[in-house]
Amino acid sequence: MPKYIVEHEYQTPLTEELHSEEAKRANPCLEKYAVTWLASYLAVDRMKMVCEFEADSQEQIRDALRSAAVPFARVWPAIKYSR
Repeated sequence: MPKYIVEHEYQTPLTEELHSEEAKRANPCLEKYAVTWLASYLAVDRMKMVCEFEADSQEQIRDALRSAAVPFARVWPAIKYSR
């Protein structure tokens, strides 16, 4: 299944409360659009986060996040790279 990275950018540091609220809204929408969350990485200053997902298309991810009212900066396809 193709993998995608979603970038999130915040105007103020992401709080645990906001993250929990967004996750609660996103989970049913991700399921509806057949998107699987794999991992998330939050910057130390909590101003940016990248999340890894599996889905058949970028549009499925965008649609799921938009329907959950979860803002994002961009979505792009990714491949696993290791040395």
